[in-house]
Amino acid sequence: MIFRNLKRRRHGQTQPGDPPAGQRPTVSGPAGEESDLEPDYKPLDFKVVRGVLGWMRPFKRQYILATTIGLAVTLLEILTPRYMEQLIDVDIPGRHWNLFGRALLWTTGRLEPAWQSHLLHVNRVDRAYINIILTIIIWAITMGAALALQRIAIWYTTLTGQKVLFNLRRDVFAHLQSLSMNYYDRTRFGRILTRGTSDIDSMSNFIVWGINTLVGNVTLMLLVAGIFVIMDWRIALAVLWLGPVLYFMNIAYRRRVGSAWRRVREAYTRVSTNLAENISGMRVVAAFNRQDLNLDAFNSLQENNTANNIRAAQINGVYQPLLAVVGFAGRVIILLLGTYLVFHTARDPASRPMTVGELIALYVYWDWFMGPVINFGNFYNDTMMAMACAERVQALLSEKPQVADRAGAAEIGRIKGDVEFEHVTFGYDPSRPVLHDICFRAPAGSTVALVGQTGCGKSTVVSLICRFYQPGQGRVLIDGLDIAQIRGESLHRQLGIVSQNNYLFSGTVMENIRYARPDATDADVMKAAKQLNAFDAIMRLKDGFATEVGERGASLSLGQRQLICFARAFLADPRVLILDEATSSMDTATELLIQRAMETLAAGRTTFVVAHRLSTIVGADIVLVLDQGRIVECGTHQTLLMQKGVYAALYEEFTNPA
Repeated sequence: MIFRNLKRRRHGQTQPGDPPAGQRPTVSGPAGEESDLEPDYKPLDFKVVRGVLGWMRPFKRQYILATTIGLAVTLLEILTPRYMEQLIDVDIPGRHWNLFGRALLWTTGRLEPAWQSHLLHVNRVDRAYINIILTIIIWAITMGAALALQRIAIWYTTLTGQKVLFNLRRDVFAHLQSLSMNYYDRTRFGRILTRGTSDIDSMSNFIVWGINTLVGNVTLMLLVAGIFVIMDWRIALAVLWLGPVLYFMNIAYRRRVGSAWRRVREAYTRVSTNLAENISGMRVVAAFNRQDLNLDAFNSLQENNTANNIRAAQINGVYQPLLAVVGFAGRVIILLLGTYLVFHTARDPASRPMTVGELIALYVYWDWFMGPVINFGNFYNDTMMAMACAERVQALLSEKPQVADRAGAAEIGRIKGDVEFEHVTFGYDPSRPVLHDICFRAPAGSTVALVGQTGCGKSTVVSLICRFYQPGQGRVLIDGLDIAQIRGESLHRQLGIVSQNNYLFSGTVMENIRYARPDATDADVMKAAKQLNAFDAIMRLKDGFATEVGERGASLSLGQRQLICFARAFLADPRVLILDEATSSMDTATELLIQRAMETLAAGRTTFVVAHRLSTIVGADIVLVLDQGRIVECGTHQTLLMQKGVYAALYEEFTNPA
């Protein structure tokens, strides 16, 4: 049978690029980070199955149609042994006309009686040839129809499954963008990447072919079992008992292979996570000459991954030969008992006759009965992979953002930019606050500088302004409105941020600057660059604004990347501008260029500046000095110097380094 074998895979075999099997979502450790140790899981969890079926439900009509076409293919192909039986028992002996020959006689009798008369008097050999030719023609027509329907079924089933996968990838991507920063703080990049790529890929075989495989193979097994009983109940009783044997073999196999595949996926996740981390930190790896040590660590993970795959393959290596043994036992029983019945019934006219053709047909049908059983073993293997990966994806989709729009959140218009903190306390881990009772007000249009030692909470303050996190206590107000009551989209449209990470996306300089305002024209982008005094610097690049920046801006210098990030933020025309260590990567000339641009562009908008280089904040309207998450000083540059406190000490250290 062609269609039922289309997607069969042997246990332990994968296609190029296929990831190993899936696993449950990881659990959080004591510190909130994901643990490498993952809990055991049931190979088939009906809650997970319902979730997968929920993804497929919008396309249920397409799945029903695809499955119906697949069943039609099965019904046509299942006639093959019957054609063989007819050829052996009826056509080759040529004693009388077969069904197709009689139909031919009837047709010629209506159209040309003379031809009918000629056919009635052909000898036995000629009649045999005509019977054989007619049977083969009808057989070929049947197979041609099956092949045509199979082609349609393959295309339509794949199309339907890929639509489900398309929607699933879209939902995962959209959900990842909706999650709050705390999820990314505690979740490793490699794990997030695995959930959005290889986990979904591991589900593709089940989502595309699962229903067709399940319905098609169950139908085929029932049909073949019925055919055995109808053709000869004695042989049916002799071989069909092997079905329960195969079932209990599957039960034992499932229990063992479920745990094996969990370990495989766990080891694979560690390998992929380690690989992603080393690629991301390649500059640090090279700088500290860690290549050999990292390779040893990677190889250790590889060895564990290989050992787990081998253990899973060993289980498969026991199960597959057992299937072959059971299949061979069935063939032996059919041949021995069938041969006895053929000779016995030939000598005993009173008994139910059994022909050689029936014996051959039953022999072939046994393979058709075994085929679905073997397919179910392979199908269950794919299903466990899919269910385990589905658990991970469902866990991701069930993650609730820490910061989300509340019911009735307001859509605000253009804001003035008045920012106020009212007794704000916050901790990434609520039990360990990093900000304590922060209170300050930044009037619209003012420039506020945040200074202090590393880790004092400066970046956390601006993250709260951006509503990346929700305060544990207190409120953050903009124009007198609690930002928790404002729709995030309307707030973020009026915020601009440039961080020390100066992240650029693959594409051109023009595309990266336009990222802040997709509707901006080329003229708008160039105008923003001119306002920033970055136009000439960009035009000196290889292709000007059409220069490809490379992955994460790798083809540009740090200063060039930072200039582009500034232009991107300024193009958005934000009411609140946040510069988080934005000049830390610039040389002196570039910093002076940015300093002049900041003075112009900060006019009329509220600007928060976080900087270690205190020269960039001398002209700030308000300087907030933080120490261990508390505001210890507040004032202008001059007044704080006169107080000779923490800020004065920091400034002295900056201007007169030891």
